[in-house]
Parts: sequence; C-alpha cells; structure tokens
Amino acid sequence: MKFEGIYSALLTPFCEDESIDRQAIGALVDFQVRLGVDGVYVGGSSGEAMLQSLEERADYLSDVAAAASGRLKLIAHVGTIATRDALGLSQHAAESGYQAVSAIPPFYYDFSRPEVMAHYRELADASALPLIVYNFPARTSGFTLPELVELLSHPNIIGIKHTSSDMFQLERIRHAVPDAIVYNGYDEMCLAGFAMGAQGAIGTTYNFMGDVFVALKACAAAGRIEEARRLQAMANRVIQVLIKVGVMPGSKALLGIMGLPGGASRRPFRKVAEADIAALHEAVAPVLAWRKDRIAPSG
Repeated sequence: MKFEGIYSALLTPFCEDESIDRQAIGALVDFQVRLGVDGVYVGGSSGEAMLQSLEERADYLSDVAAAASGRLKLIAHVGTIATRDALGLSQHAAESGYQAVSAIPPFYYDFSRPEVMAHYRELADASALPLIVYNFPARTSGFTLPELVELLSHPNIIGIKHTSSDMFQLERIRHAVPDAIVYNGYDEMCLAGFAMGAQGAIGTTYNFMGDVFVALKACAAAGRIEEARRLQAMANRVIQVLIKVGVMPGSKALLGIMGLPGGASRRPFRKVAEADIAALHEAVAPVLAWRKDRIAPSG
C-alpha cells in the first residue's frame, strides 16, 4: 500500500461527561472522506490519547476503523510510556484493520538513547504492521540523523512523522533514506515540508480543513507555488487564532462551527469562551468561502 498523502490526526469527540461520544464518530469520519484526505492518523496527540485509558484508546481505534469501512487509509498511533502497552495497542490495531502503526518515543522518564532505540526495535519486531517513527522533539527526546537512519534500516520501519521545524533534518532524512516515507508534522509549515521532500503530511487542522491541504499538496507537486503559498497563508490565519485560544479546544470548536459534533476537550483543557468562538468564526470564514466556491455548480 502507498502511504503517501494527507492524513487527518483525528480528533476524539467527547460527551458532556467527558466520555467518548461514540455516536459522533461516524459523522466525523464521513467528514474526513468528504474533505478528500487520504487517511486518518488515529489515537495521537490530536485525539487526546494521553488523556485516555488504554481500553478507551483500543475501543476508539476499533470504532474509527469500522466507520471508515475501507474508505480511508488507517494509521494507528500506539505510543505509550511502557513498551508492553504499545505492543498491546499495536496488536489491537492489526486486528482492527489498520494498515500501519506509529509511536511517539517513551516519555516522562529520562530514558537513555539505547532504551529508546530498543523500544522501537522491539515494537517493529513484534508488529504485524509497518511502523512509522514519531519525531516530536518539542514534547519528547528528539532523534539525531544517524539514529533515524539506523531505525529506518529496520525492514518493518517504513517512515517518520517529522513534527519539527528542522527542515534541514527532514531533507537529510530524505537524502539518506530515499525509500522512507516522511510526513510533515507541523500544519503551519506544510508547504515547506513538501518543498524539502516530504511525501505526506499528518495534522490536526486537517480534521476541518483537510481539503485546503489536499489542494496545497497538488499545487506544490504541479509547481504552482504562489497558489500553494496562498493556501498555506489562508490556513495559517486559522492556525494563528488556534494557537491563541488553545489548539485542542479550538479545533473542537471549529468542528462545531462546521456542523460536526466534537464536544469539548477533556480537562485540564479549558472550555472555549464566546469571544474565542467569534475569533475562530472570523478566521475560518475565508476557508469556508473557498470551499463553497470550489463546490459551487458551474454555469
């Protein structure tokens, strides 16, 4: 299977009591299909996975796969602190119909580099699915280029989710391991990632404006750089407001603006204020107008 493309780092809808809103999953997945993204990355930071129990994470993986019903490519994020927990989630993802797994490095404790590398090798050895390394130095220990080259030499490690502003490292990965799949991770510099060789992108804001990034990728591939820059700027206007109001609660609010049931984020994330909703409405208006123009009937 070709894993390149645009993947929504899928949000998790919650009810008022903070339980997962299982009735909302189908509508959220259907919306991703309508946006035209290639797939979904389920159970990651955007899904508030670290605020969920292992049982909740496993159930959500199953529910999303059932809702997708073969219409989207599926990558399961199975990252945990404990290796045994990541192994369990990886097995569950394979049984649920996912095509690949991904994992953030084990965090919180100051694990040594040999411990982190051994964690990935054990996960890759045991997984029935190909593994995508998650490089996120702002939240966990980052990887050096030699470490990534070593990991990507494993026959079951096929790529990396590069959530870093280090575009030099992204390009060096592509040069050193040309067969590896590199996903850009920061939505606000998606175009830069593609310019430096990324074959795909995984992002939070793709949940509600994935169509913008699908178009951006097509423009970049066709050499229409000015058009791609305009699309990136339009998205970045939304992202700038999201950073101000809180990315997770704000993303849920944007789903609500578009008629999707997202609910609030789990505590300790705060609730979005009315002033924040107004700011998000204003920021996303150009995206909604662009989308309306694209789907308007000709003639």
